[in-house]
Amino acid sequence: MILGFTPDFVPLITSGTKVHTIRAGRRWVAGQPISFCTNRGPDNLAKFQPDGVAQTVQTSRAAEIHGTYLVEVDGRQLPSPELAEFVRRDGFKSVDHLFHFLTGYHGLPFVGQLINWTDLVY
Repeated sequence: MILGFTPDFVPLITSGTKVHTIRAGRRWVAGQPISFCTNRGPDNLAKFQPDGVAQTVQTSRAAEIHGTYLVEVDGRQLPSPELAEFVRRDGFKSVDHLFHFLTGYHGLPFVGQLINWTDLVY
């Protein structure tokens, strides 16, 4: 299945810095093949690295409650140090940056899936 990314994420994925992605919906399952592509329009996707496999797929939730950002993975809230590492592994510079992105694309609260293409599990 295709995972489309903006060009900003490509170097982070190819370098191994970004090792997972958050997606809305429930269409991914562990074991599915991944085609890593940049979004250049609906009929113009460009593959930027060899295919991978969704090693794990976890339920994710993000919300802002009373000015505090919260992320849950499989129902477990990530404590602050782990949240900072989660944000870095997803290719963002800060928790603020991740939440700005999620708010702009999906709105909050966000519920979706965390797709891991390495053996990382939260």
